[in-house]
Amino acid sequence: MSLKTMNSLQTDGANKKYAKAAKKKSFLADFAKYLVNNQIGDDFLLNCQTPSHYILHLGMNINIYWFTWLLDLPIRILAFLSLMYLIKFPGADKFFFLQHGDPKTGLYKKGRDDVCFVFTWVVLFTSLRAATMKYLLSPIAKLCGIKKNTQRIRFAEQGWSFLYYSIFWTLGMYVMSKSPYWFDTTYFWKGYPHIEMSGLFKWYYLVQLAFWIQQVFVINIEKRRKDFVEMVAHHAITISLIYFSYLMNFTRIGNAVLCTMDFVDIILPFAKMLKYSGFNVVCDYVFGFFMLSWMVTRHYFFGRIIYSTWTEPQQLIEFKWAPDEEYYVTENSLGFFLTLFLFLQAIIYFWFYLICRVAYRVIKGDNAHDNRSDSELEETEVNNNFANEMKKE
Repeated sequence: MSLKTMNSLQTDGANKKYAKAAKKKSFLADFAKYLVNNQIGDDFLLNCQTPSHYILHLGMNINIYWFTWLLDLPIRILAFLSLMYLIKFPGADKFFFLQHGDPKTGLYKKGRDDVCFVFTWVVLFTSLRAATMKYLLSPIAKLCGIKKNTQRIRFAEQGWSFLYYSIFWTLGMYVMSKSPYWFDTTYFWKGYPHIEMSGLFKWYYLVQLAFWIQQVFVINIEKRRKDFVEMVAHHAITISLIYFSYLMNFTRIGNAVLCTMDFVDIILPFAKMLKYSGFNVVCDYVFGFFMLSWMVTRHYFFGRIIYSTWTEPQQLIEFKWAPDEEYYVTENSLGFFLTLFLFLQAIIYFWFYLICRVAYRVIKGDNAHDNRSDSELEETEVNNNFANEMKKE
């Protein structure tokens, strides 16, 4: 082969390589422009003038695409299910209404059809979260004077958590206040198995399960926090506890656990919203109340529930495994729940360690900041990188 031919082949190879890279860059730029032209994202994308700007913004804010996707797909699914219900397609009502009710008593049991109801609420939560963040909480963030887009997104995320937990902690406490196990752990076990439940209780329990299933999806589309692994483990344990407690008729203790966990999840998002809004002093006081509430609810009250599961069943109920009677109390079944409780408590202690670090900084004169979230330094570095890219253009 001649030297001229070899040089020609090398040139062709280099041209193909550059052409491939240019094609990839062009695709990314066209995709970013598509997002903008279809109003997917925030207004700052509209100010990008070159492909490099589009690509940089796309990399920094890819979760913008999810807002539209999360609104569009669930709406399509809900519309389809609604159509099936309107034309009276057999079984479509299972997706919208509680099943396995007794017309004589007005009480409900569990059954396979409950899966359909949970599915609908998983889809509905996906759509509700995206719509609430985009059309309610993001405008509120702007009114609060939050200028950085990343902080507006964070404010909206925390606002959604604040709204959800405020509603469902209140509902859970209302359900428990009308029950015999209101601050009396012995009634977790007396009268077992607790097969029948009110419509409100069943709705509350299944919707809580749907919410936590949807949360697994949420933590995978949000910007990952430093405790991502712990969050995944926490959500897996929570879903397992809700599902198996429902399946095995331990819903009374499940209701109590949810209430002990949900209360601080009202306060922490509220504190973060105050921080993003610039109310740092108020945030510090709210964080102090959050820390106290954490110790009382997640360590003292939850500890009492763990102790009850460990000691009280032996004194109050018979141990036997009888699926035909929906009776599932054995050393193994209780050991399974105790193991999950202890794993959950271990994660909570780890988070409490992080909380103590924040408290130490506040005592030293710094503002409260969640150690699990991305730091302001990281956000500043991202903004500086974008500014440098703008200068190069």
